[in-house]
Amino acid sequence: MLKSVLLRSTRYLTTRIHIKDKKIESHVFFNNFIFVSRFNYSHGKVFLARLSSCNALDYFRTSSTYSSFSTHSKVSENEFAYLVLKRNPAYANTLAPTISSSELENVSEDEFCDLVKKEWAIQSAENVLLGFKKLSFYSDKQRQSLSDEKYNALSEALVSKCSLLNDDDLISVLGCLRKWSIQNSAKAKNYVELWNAIDKQCYVRMEKWDRNKLLFVADHWHLLYLGRISDFMWHCTTRLSRKPEKLTPQQLVQCMFYINVRRKFPPHVSVYDFEYSLINCVDQLTLDELGIMAMGFFKSEKPIRSQNLLHELMRRIVNEVESIHEITLAALLKVIRYSLQPVNADMLFVVLDKLLPQIDRLSLLCCTHIALAGTNTQLYHEGNMNKIVQRYSKEIQSTRLKDLERIAFALSLYNYEDKGKPSIYDLIAEELGKNERNEEIKSYPRCFVCCLHYLSLQKIFLKEHISRVLDKDFIRETYGRNMYKVGREILNLDISMEIECPSYIGNRIEPKMRAYLSKIYTDSVWQYEDLVGRKLSATDRMLLEVVTAAVSILGGQEKVHLGHLIPHRERADIVYGIRADGSVVNIPNSFRNLDIGVCKRPPNIPNTTWYCIVIVGWNSFIRNIKMPVGLLSCKLRHLQILGYHPVMVPWYEWRFLPVEEQTKYLEKKICAETKDKVMLGIR
Repeated sequence: MLKSVLLRSTRYLTTRIHIKDKKIESHVFFNNFIFVSRFNYSHGKVFLARLSSCNALDYFRTSSTYSSFSTHSKVSENEFAYLVLKRNPAYANTLAPTISSSELENVSEDEFCDLVKKEWAIQSAENVLLGFKKLSFYSDKQRQSLSDEKYNALSEALVSKCSLLNDDDLISVLGCLRKWSIQNSAKAKNYVELWNAIDKQCYVRMEKWDRNKLLFVADHWHLLYLGRISDFMWHCTTRLSRKPEKLTPQQLVQCMFYINVRRKFPPHVSVYDFEYSLINCVDQLTLDELGIMAMGFFKSEKPIRSQNLLHELMRRIVNEVESIHEITLAALLKVIRYSLQPVNADMLFVVLDKLLPQIDRLSLLCCTHIALAGTNTQLYHEGNMNKIVQRYSKEIQSTRLKDLERIAFALSLYNYEDKGKPSIYDLIAEELGKNERNEEIKSYPRCFVCCLHYLSLQKIFLKEHISRVLDKDFIRETYGRNMYKVGREILNLDISMEIECPSYIGNRIEPKMRAYLSKIYTDSVWQYEDLVGRKLSATDRMLLEVVTAAVSILGGQEKVHLGHLIPHRERADIVYGIRADGSVVNIPNSFRNLDIGVCKRPPNIPNTTWYCIVIVGWNSFIRNIKMPVGLLSCKLRHLQILGYHPVMVPWYEWRFLPVEEQTKYLEKKICAETKDKVMLGIR
C-alpha cells in the first residue's frame, strides 16, 4: 500500500511523505531543488515526529544533509550535483530532457489489452518501439513492473530489433526505461535483457558520436541508475578523459560528474592532464561546478597533486564563503583534506578562519567536514572546534552514527578537552548505548567499533560494548573470515583493555589473531639490524640516528633494546635501564626475545628504573601548537602504566641538529630524566 501525505508547505519549502510497505520516503522541495531521504518505519517515525513538531524551513536548514538515525543521506551529493547541472543553461544540450508525449499518455484499458496481446515478433522495429512507448507511459501510471509475464513478448521483440533502430529511437528507449526503472532492479527479468541490448548498441555506435552526444547518452544511463555498471558509460568516460584539454569547461565538469558516479577513474588516463585542464578554466566555473570536480577526484580516490590548484580552490572558498552551499563546501574540504601537503597547510588555516562565522548556518554534516579538514595535516583551529562541539552537544540525538564516528576521530586526534558537564565524549558514549541506535550499529558495525576506539583514547571505556565488539562472531560478521581485513581498532581496543582496565573480564581477541594483527599493524623495524643497510624513510632515518646516539651514550648495544613494547602502536621504541647507582644495565635476552604480540613490561631487575626513548614524527604533533595527538598521548600513558618513563625526541627539535650535536642533545635528554646519575655511572 502506498500512502502519500503533504506534511508541510511554505512559500519556499514543501515536504511530501510517501509510506509504502513500512518504508518511509520523504521528498523535500526547496527553491526548485528536490531532496529525497528513505527510512525504515521505526526510524521514519522519529523523522515524522521531529518534522511535524518544528518549523519545516528551520528543520531543513539545520539538518539538510542527514536525518535522524537515517542510514541514507537526506541530501545526496550526487543529487545535488546533478541539480547544479540541470539549473545551468550551459548543460542544456548534454542532459537528458524531461519525457513528455501527451498522445502516448492517453492509453485506454481496451488499447492496453490489445497491446499486450499483440504478436510483437512479427512487427516492424518502428511499431515495436511505438508500442513500447505507449506501454511505458501507461504502466508508469499504473506502477506495473516490466518483469510481468504480459510484457515478455514486447521485451523480447524490442531486444531483437533494437539494432535496427536509429540513434534517436535508441535513445528514446532509454528515456522510456526511466518509466520502468523505479519498479525494477537492474537484474529484473525483461529489464536486464533490454538495457543490456541497448548498452551494447550504444557501445557499438559511440565511435561515430561527438563529445556532446556521448555526454547526452551518458546522462540517460545516469538517470537509469545504471551508470556504474553500464559498459558504454565506462568506455564513454574513458574516451572523454583521454584528452581533457579538448573538452570545454562544462564538458570537463559533466565528464567528472560521471566519474564521480562510477567512483572509479578511467585506466591509463593521466590525472595530471585533468588537473592541468581544470587549472586553465578554474575561473570560468562556478564554485558549485568546482565542487562537482572535487567529488570526482575524491570519490575516485585520486588526490589532487597540484598544490597550485588546491590554493585556487581555497581562494574561491574564501572569496565566496558567505554564499557557498554546504554540500559544495563539504566536497571541496574533503578533497583538500585528502590532497593537501603539510607544507601548504597555512592557507588551509586561513580558510578555517573564514569559516568560523558560517558554522551556525551550515548543516552538522558540513560542520563535521570543517572539523576534519585539518586532520591529515594535524592542523587545529580551536575556535571552529569549540563552536562545532556546541552544535553537536545540542543536536547529537539527530546525528548519524557515521558522523559521530567522524567527529569522535577529530576530537581524539586533537586531544580536545571539553570542560562542559556532560562533556561531548560523555554525550557520544550515551548515544552509543541507546537502543534506538541498534539498527544503525547493525548496518555500520565498523563505525561503532571505531567510536569505541576513539573514546578509549580519551580514557572512556564502555566495557559492555567493547566486550560485544571483541566477540569472535561479531568480528567475523563485521570484517569477514580473513584476519588481514580486521581493522587496527580491534587490536587497539583489546590491548587498551589489558593495560588500562586490568579488572575487565569481557571478551578478548584470540592470541593467534592478536599476534597476526600486531605484525601487520607495526612497521618492519623490530630490532636494530632492521635499520642497517636499507633505504629508510625520514622517520626511520631519524630512528637510526637516535638509536646510534643512544648506544654511544649508554655504553654499547647490550645496554639498549630497540623494539615494540606495545603491539598496537606502529613505531618501535628504544629501551634502557638505570640502576640506583647510575650504572646502565644490560638488557636480558629473555626480554629481547618476547613475542611481538605481547605487552612488554620492564625486566624485573632490583633497584632499576626503566626508560624508553619515543621517536615522535611530524604527524604525531598538532602542527600549530606542538602538542601530542591523541594516539601519542595514549601511547605515552600506556608506557607509563607498564612501568616505563618515556623520553620524547620530537622531529622538530632533532631535524635541525648537525650530526655532531645530536649526541649532545640526546645526552642532555637522558641526563634530565635520570637527574645526571647515568653520566656518573658511565664515567
